[in-house]
Amino acid sequence: MLEVHDFTRHARERATARAFPPLVAELILDYGESRDAGDGARTYALTRTSMRTLRHRAGPTLVKALEPYRSRNAYVIAAAGRVITCAYAPKPLFR
Repeated sequence: MLEVHDFTRHARERATARAFPPLVAELILDYGESRDAGDGARTYALTRTSMRTLRHRAGPTLVKALEPYRSRNAYVIAAAGRVITCAYAPKPLFR
């Protein structure tokens, strides 16, 4: 089940500016892999492994819709249940 996170004003602005739908951010938070981002925050991103898990749970249609975000290295930074920002990295964050 998808957990709904609060978005900071900064996160809402960045998501709008970067054409990053909030639902995509929620899916990255729920299914992506995470790493420590410092100061109690975590960075989340979709990986092949997380996409495989998502395919088993939600089916290939959703995975196909998310593939452009994974290929653009979409990531979300969150702390204490709040989305801090969402963006695209120039290269994959996790190997």
